[in-house]
Amino acid sequence: MKKVLTIGVDCRDLLKASTGTKTYLHELVEQFKQYPSSSIRFVFLHDPLPMLKGRSYFHKFFEHLFYFTWKQIVLPVKAFFSGCDIVFCTDYFLPIIRLGFKTVVVFHDAFFWEYPAHYNKIWLRLFHLIALRGAKKSSRIIVPSNYSLSTISKHLQLPNERFSVVYEAGKKLVEKNAGKESELIKGLNGHPYFLHVGAFNKHKNLVRLIEAFEKLKQANPQQPVFLILAGQAGGSVFSDDSAFIKEAISNKGLADDVLLPGYVSDEDLSTLYQNALAYVLPSYNEGFGLPALEAMAFQLPVIAANNTCLPEICKAGAIYFDPYDVQDIARQMSLLMLNETERNQIKQNQLPILASYSWSNAAKQIIGIFIEIGTR
Repeated sequence: MKKVLTIGVDCRDLLKASTGTKTYLHELVEQFKQYPSSSIRFVFLHDPLPMLKGRSYFHKFFEHLFYFTWKQIVLPVKAFFSGCDIVFCTDYFLPIIRLGFKTVVVFHDAFFWEYPAHYNKIWLRLFHLIALRGAKKSSRIIVPSNYSLSTISKHLQLPNERFSVVYEAGKKLVEKNAGKESELIKGLNGHPYFLHVGAFNKHKNLVRLIEAFEKLKQANPQQPVFLILAGQAGGSVFSDDSAFIKEAISNKGLADDVLLPGYVSDEDLSTLYQNALAYVLPSYNEGFGLPALEAMAFQLPVIAANNTCLPEICKAGAIYFDPYDVQDIARQMSLLMLNETERNQIKQNQLPILASYSWSNAAKQIIGIFIEIGTR
């Protein structure tokens, strides 16, 4: 009788994460649950340790302690007693001790190497001591783009055959009824707004976006326009740019024009996408850029930085700017604000691009990797 391949999925981020890593895991888990096969079985492994929230050293210390207890003790033991052949982790870190199972890990970007100042020194040290050791022992490392492959493989110093590029997709958001209007945009009186969604991390380059928005308003004084930055503080005090973002808004006198609604529900987020003029993604660096695809799903024109993975992922579904050039950012925002033909052309370009990204395809690729590894 053919052995059933058992895959243990580390589900800790479903409760612990709040950004794109949570979306990634959630969407894959939903696909895995629906996978019709008698030869592969998924075991969803959940962390029983309490979740601590807070930014104090006390909270951070114990959250990190619980995290590594889970990864290096509880997870491998659970996987062993669940009869797992492969353990799949989507957050860089794997169990170093493998109790009879193989491992597959996801590296979303190379930020640990590229922006070491954005991380706590202890956390960064643990990444190099534990995450890299686990990755080098893994059977496969999944990355979200060819750009990520080129950067991560260089830093890990592993051959390309140890990696698999698996494209992601946007979060599934349900459009609100056309007659319902979000409280977030009622005060705009129907005027257009640019949108950005994401944590206020330094690499998001939001201060320059605010400076570009100021220039846009100066160049078009008769055109009311707003900027909505939906999101909250960065995940680390070392990478958080919230203070500088708020300072830039204040210094530029844009308190009434740049709105910071904080974290928004999926329902309100869908409304923000549905009614925006365009989505702006000014990041210095992205491993994939999920919000750009979320915007495209609402046929929202995208304006993106011309660097890292963004041209690879967005293709002709966006127009591009130099993220270090405030004038260039403002110029492209102005182009889309004033040129309806350009906006419509981008929307048309997005339709075939979106068809190449789906969580169903991503899950099938990853399952194929599991089967390949499990039958070796």
